[in-house]
Amino acid sequence: MDYARHFSARKFQHKLKNISGVGQIVDQAGALYGLMRDPETPRWVKATCVGALGYLVLPTDAVADFIPVAGYLDDAGMITAAIASLGSQWQRKQDQSGED
Repeated sequence: MDYARHFSARKFQHKLKNISGVGQIVDQAGALYGLMRDPETPRWVKATCVGALGYLVLPTDAVADFIPVAGYLDDAGMITAAIASLGSQWQRKQDQSGED
């Protein structure tokens, strides 16, 4: 799926505002965004971040976002899966930012 045409910093910020009640997902998505923008991040990590963030901002993914609760559960699952697949790269970013 071509997420690039659906992704922009503006859409990302708009999406975060719409799901601000899901604090941990917002924080993790923000950290993924930071990892993606870091020039020291390897390309495969950036690709993983773009895929997960693209899925987050795409309103018509596996479960449409307008469906209460379930619409964001699949987004949360995608963010969680991306973080799990990043392993040491994710930990490095968290250590640099001073978060736990």
